[in-house]
Amino acid sequence: MKLRLLHKFVAVLVLVSVLPMGLLGLRLISLGQLGVRTAILELHLTTADKLSSEISAYVRSADLALRSAVSAMARMDWENKQLMLSSLLETRREIRQISVLSKEGAEIVKIISPFGGQAEALKKYASDPGFKGGLAGRRSLALQAGPRLAVFYYPFAKDMVLRSELDLGAFIDSLDLKRVGEEGFPLILDPSGRAIAWPADLSPESVRAAEGWRVSGDAVKALSSGSVEFSDEAGRPMLGAYSPISELGGAVLVSQPQENAYRYALFMKRQAVYAVLLFLALAVGAAWFLSRSLSKPITILTRAAEHVAAGDFSHKAEVRTTDELRDLAETFNTMVAQLKTYSDMQVDRIIREQKNTEAILFSTEEGIMMIDTDGRVQLANRRARSVLGIGQAEAVEGRPLYDLIQTEAMKEPVKDVLESRKEGYSREIELSLEHSRRFFRCFTTPITAPSRSAPLGRLLGFYDITLDKELDRIKDEFLHSITHDLRNPMGAIKGFVEFMIKEIPGPVNEAQKKMLISIDRASFRLLGMINNILDAAKMEAGKMELKLTPVNLREVAARVIELMESLGQRKHIKFELEGPAQLTVNADLGLMERMFTNLIGNAIKFTPENGVITAGMADDGDTVRAWVRDTGDGIPPEYLDKVFEKFEQVKGQKAGGTGLGLTICKYVAAAHQGRVWAESEPGKGAKFVFSIPKNLRPKESPQPAQKAAA
Repeated sequence: MKLRLLHKFVAVLVLVSVLPMGLLGLRLISLGQLGVRTAILELHLTTADKLSSEISAYVRSADLALRSAVSAMARMDWENKQLMLSSLLETRREIRQISVLSKEGAEIVKIISPFGGQAEALKKYASDPGFKGGLAGRRSLALQAGPRLAVFYYPFAKDMVLRSELDLGAFIDSLDLKRVGEEGFPLILDPSGRAIAWPADLSPESVRAAEGWRVSGDAVKALSSGSVEFSDEAGRPMLGAYSPISELGGAVLVSQPQENAYRYALFMKRQAVYAVLLFLALAVGAAWFLSRSLSKPITILTRAAEHVAAGDFSHKAEVRTTDELRDLAETFNTMVAQLKTYSDMQVDRIIREQKNTEAILFSTEEGIMMIDTDGRVQLANRRARSVLGIGQAEAVEGRPLYDLIQTEAMKEPVKDVLESRKEGYSREIELSLEHSRRFFRCFTTPITAPSRSAPLGRLLGFYDITLDKELDRIKDEFLHSITHDLRNPMGAIKGFVEFMIKEIPGPVNEAQKKMLISIDRASFRLLGMINNILDAAKMEAGKMELKLTPVNLREVAARVIELMESLGQRKHIKFELEGPAQLTVNADLGLMERMFTNLIGNAIKFTPENGVITAGMADDGDTVRAWVRDTGDGIPPEYLDKVFEKFEQVKGQKAGGTGLGLTICKYVAAAHQGRVWAESEPGKGAKFVFSIPKNLRPKESPQPAQKAAA
C-alpha cells in the first residue's frame, strides 16, 4: 500500500503529540478505574467476610455450648440430663428446642425453649442424613431454609442421638442487611444457592434473579473468600465478592453493577476522549498545510523518475522552489544525463553478449531451459524444445513452463523434478520418435549470480542417456545368454563330480577325493553366481511369481546356517541365532531361504577369522524385522545404499562374487512389500536388516522387479 506524504505528516504529529497525551490520559484513567475497582471489591469483600464471620461465630457459640452439655451429660442419669438440657435452653435463647432420638429416629424426649418455643407432637427423623451421621458417632449440621433453622445432631448415650434446633432467622434479622450503593445488595445463601436473607427493600424478583447467577453457585462451593466480575441475567457487568459460611455450607454474596461503581471514572474517560479527538483534528489540519508545500515538488521528481525507469532519458524535473528540493531536482537532472550516456555505451555490448550466449546454448546437444522464480521460461535451446514438444519458432519467453508442455506424460516428470527438495534428484524420460526411442535424464539446479546469494531462477536440463541405456541392455543380454550357456555344463560338471565323490564309477584315493571336493565347492560357487545372474534378470523382468505360505523365519534361518556352516569352518567363524522360536509370516519359502543365504554368505565373505555371525528376527506388530550381523570391517557410509545395486562392491574389499547377491535381496524384500537396508560403522562390522509384512496376501504382492525399480 502506497503511503503519501500527507499521511506520513499526520502519523508523525499524532505519534509525537496526540498519541503520548492520549496514552497518558488513558493510562491515568485506567489506574483510576483500577483503584476504584480495587477499593470497591475490598469493601464488598470486607462486608461479606464480616457477615460470614458473625454468622459463623453465632453458630459456633451454640455448637460449643451443645458440645459441652453433651460431654457433661455423659455420666448423668436421665433426670439430671433433662435438668441439664432445660438449663441449657434457659441460658441459650437462640436454641428453640432439644430432643433425644432413639436409634429408630423417634423422639423420646423433647424440651421446648421457654423463650418463644411452641409445643409440638413427638416426631421421627430416621430419614434425616444428620440423624444417620449422629447415630454413626459423628456430629452433623443441617440448614432448613424455610424456617431458617440450623439443626444439630450429636451422638448421645448408647444408640441415641441428641437433636437441637438453632434459631438462625432471628440472628440474621438482627444483622439489619442494607443496600450497597444505589443498586448493590448483600445476600445470604444456603448450601443449595437459595437466598435466606436480603435487605428489606429488595424486591423478590431481584432475589430470584440473583439466585440464578452463576456466581451464586460458585460462592456456596468456594473454600475461601473471593471477588469476581460477572454479568447478570440481562448481560449487565457486575462486581461481586463472596465469603463462604463453613459451618452452614452456605455463603454471603455482595454485588453491585459496575456502571454504578465506576460512574465518575467513566465521566473522566469521556472527557479525555473528547480532548484527544480535538488535538487530532488540529494535527490533521497542520499536516495538510505542511504537506501541500512539500508534496508537489516530490510528485514532479517521482514522475520524472518513472520516465527514466521506462527508458526515457529526455524528461527533466522542473521544480521552482527556493529550498533544498530545487537542488535535488537539479542533481536528478544531471544524473539522468549521465545515465543516458552510459546507456548508449552499454546497449551494443549487451546485444553482442546476448547473441554469443544464445549461440552457445543453441549449438549444444543437451537440453537447457532457464526458468525464473515465478515458473516462467526465459530461455530454451533447440534440444529442450524438441524434448518437450515445443515448436522451434514458438515464442516461449515469459510464458509459464507448464502451459508450454503439451502432454501430461512429459509434464509429470518435469513437475516432479522442479518441485522435489532432494539434492541431486533426477528423473528418466522416454521420448518415442517416429523411428526410434530416446532416453533423457531430467535434472534441475539453481541459477545464481556471482554477486547475489539469492537464486535468480532454475536451470532445467535434459541429458541424453540413450547410449547408456543401450549399453546396459547389451550388457544384460550378454550376461543372460552367457549364463544360460554356462548353466547346463556346470550342472553336468557338478553332477559328475558328486558321482565320483560317492565312488559310483569306482574307488578313489584320499588325495583324489580332496581334489574332487575342492572341484565340487568351486562348481557350487560358480553355479551360484550363474543362478544369481539369471535370477536377477528374471526378477528385473517381473517373471518371478510369489508362492505365499506360512513360513517360520527362525527355522529358515537355522536351516540356512546349518547348510552354510561348513563354509565358515575354514575361518573358524561362530554362528549365533536370536529371536523367538515361533515367528510365522506369509512369504515365499524359497525366496526367504534365498534372502538368508545371500545375507549370511555375504557375511561369511567379510568376517575375519574367529569372527561371529548372528542371524536374528523380531516381531514389530504388523511387520517382522530380521537381520544378519557380522564382526567384519564394516561398510563406508557412502556405500550403504550402493551395495544393493547390480555389480556394486565396496572398493578395496576383494571378496569375490558377482555383486548380485544383495541386489536379489532388495528384489525379494520389495516383492514382499518390504524393504532391506544396511547399518554399519567402519571397523565395527555390518548389519543387514529386512522388514516385511506378517500377513501379506497374494493380491498385495507386486512383481519383484517393479517394486524394486520404484
